[in-house]
Amino acid sequence: MEHSLLKLLIANQNNWLALDAIKASLSLSPQKIVDQIDSLTRKGYTIESSPTYGFRLTGDTFKLTSELIEEGLATRRVGRSVLAYQTTDSTNDVAWHYALESAPGPISSNYDGLVIVAEQQRSGRGRLGRQWVAPQGSSVLCSVLLMNTTDALTRSSAGGQALTLLAGLSVAEAIETVFHIKPRIKWPNDVIVNGKKIAGVMVESRKIKQNTAYVIGMGINCLQTAEDFPPECRGNAISLRQIIGTPVNRLELTQVLLRRMDDWLAETSTGQPHGLHDAWAARCDNINCRLSVVSNGQTFTGRVVDVNVEEGLIMQLDNGPIKVFNSTTTTVKIP
Repeated sequence: MEHSLLKLLIANQNNWLALDAIKASLSLSPQKIVDQIDSLTRKGYTIESSPTYGFRLTGDTFKLTSELIEEGLATRRVGRSVLAYQTTDSTNDVAWHYALESAPGPISSNYDGLVIVAEQQRSGRGRLGRQWVAPQGSSVLCSVLLMNTTDALTRSSAGGQALTLLAGLSVAEAIETVFHIKPRIKWPNDVIVNGKKIAGVMVESRKIKQNTAYVIGMGINCLQTAEDFPPECRGNAISLRQIIGTPVNRLELTQVLLRRMDDWLAETSTGQPHGLHDAWAARCDNINCRLSVVSNGQTFTGRVVDVNVEEGLIMQLDNGPIKVFNSTTTTVKIP
């Protein structure tokens, strides 16, 4: 029951909850409530108490736990199981550990939809070999493992491309739902607010028993100040705290993110990605812009015409032909 009390406090964060209100909501005795408050305080949560007003959780640095995330999640695939870590090398690496557990026998879907969450990563990875750096408890850092070989999206040879778009869109929609700001997307994997990066996505794939498994890694900047970002990133990165200036409910954001991913995977599982394309393109800042893109060591310049969910960015090159670039391509916007 302790996590139920914590979730109630989180839902009313920075607001007082009367003892009678907690009793009515959780059917706990006053002594049991006090005992659980004491236990949560010993675990590091800042909970104020008042004989008049009751209790309130202050600050926005509470830990994300498996129980809190799973409670009320109600997804079909993504988040059927959630594992939460205080610290790990990389949430993607943990997800691959579980994927490879099926290696001795036929490929297993037991871990399909597994979500790994961490408060801190020692060796977080970004795209193109970059490092993802975030102070402990400052972000939503999670990975989703997809091993189900029966849906069209993960069977496709371009599944990684489509999943990159799906994850970026899910992140943007979750931020908008919870915080009422509308992020944009920079192809292929950056989520942008006020022209600065607030989140990123990295999709990895591996062959296991002749089938392709995917791990989708996502990082959302939540509580950072400008000084928390590496010096080389401060002009280009931003956090939700910097934007909204109020407490950031990482639990609600995580749950909404997993639900949006679950919904989009269900919609695209039949191989009909039209809705994903339209929703993604409506947020993309690159369409109708001129870009210089680097692919296989060559530089191409042209205007972005559209994006194909399964193939990549479609460009009308300055020298005439139309060319498609997949999500392993780097892009640089030309003023």
